[in-house]
Amino acid sequence: MHYKNEKMIPLPVIRGIKHSWDYSKGDADFSVTELLQPPKVRALKIQNKEKLVEDYSDTIASFIGNAVHKMLEDGNSKADDLITEMRINSSIIVDNVYYTISGCVDLINKTTNTLSDYKTTSAYAVTGNVEKPEWDQQLNIYAWLYAQEFDKEDLPEAEIIAVLKDWSKGRSKNSNTYPPSPIFVKPIMIWKKLEIEEFIKERIRLHTNALTNTQDVICSDEERWLSAKGKANRCEDWCNVNQFCDQYKNYMEE
Repeated sequence: MHYKNEKMIPLPVIRGIKHSWDYSKGDADFSVTELLQPPKVRALKIQNKEKLVEDYSDTIASFIGNAVHKMLEDGNSKADDLITEMRINSSIIVDNVYYTISGCVDLINKTTNTLSDYKTTSAYAVTGNVEKPEWDQQLNIYAWLYAQEFDKEDLPEAEIIAVLKDWSKGRSKNSNTYPPSPIFVKPIMIWKKLEIEEFIKERIRLHTNALTNTQDVICSDEERWLSAKGKANRCEDWCNVNQFCDQYKNYMEE
C-alpha cells in the first residue's frame, strides 16, 4: 500500500495517523475484519497490494476511531474486573484445512461476562431504520473466540458502545427517534455456538474461492452499499481496489 496527500493534510496529522496504525493479525490467516470484508475486495487487495494507493484523507475516520479507542482503553486499563484490548487467536478446520482467526476485543467485563466493542459512528447509524449486520457478525465471532480462548461452553453477552461524533443536543430534544445521548449502547444477540462456527466456515470458503476465481465472484448489493437510486456508494467512494475491479468497470459503463 502506498499513500498520497492530494488533500494537503498537515504533516503533524499524518504523523499521528501513522502512529495509530498499530494493529496486526500476526500469523493468523484472517482477522475478523478481513473475514467480514467482501471476498472480492479482499482478493483484489491481496493480488494488487503493491499497486494500491490511498489518500491520507481517506484514513481520517479510522484515525478518529483509533484515537477514541486509545482513550477508552487507557481509561479502563487499571480496573480489576476489566480486560482491555485483548487479542485472541483461535483455529478452525474447514474442509480438512486449519485456519487461524484473529480478533481484538475492546473490553471484557469479567464480572458480567460481557464483551464490548467501541464504534465511532454517526447518529444516523444507530437509528431504528438502519441495519448493521456486520456489527452482529463481528461480535458473534468475538464471542466465539472468547469462548475458545477461555475454554468456556457458554458464550458471553455482547454489546456495541457507540460514540456518536455528530450527535446534536437540539435534535435530541425535538425528536423521539433521535438518540437521546451522544453515547449509544446496543445489545447484540449472540447466536448458538454451532451457528457461529458455520458462519465462520462459510466466510472462509467464500474468501478462499475468491482468491482463485476473482473474476467470477461479485459483490452483493449489500456489500456495494447500493442506494435506492442505484448508486453503489462503497464502490464509488470507499473502495480502494475499484480500479482493478471488473464489476466496478461494468457498473460505470452502464
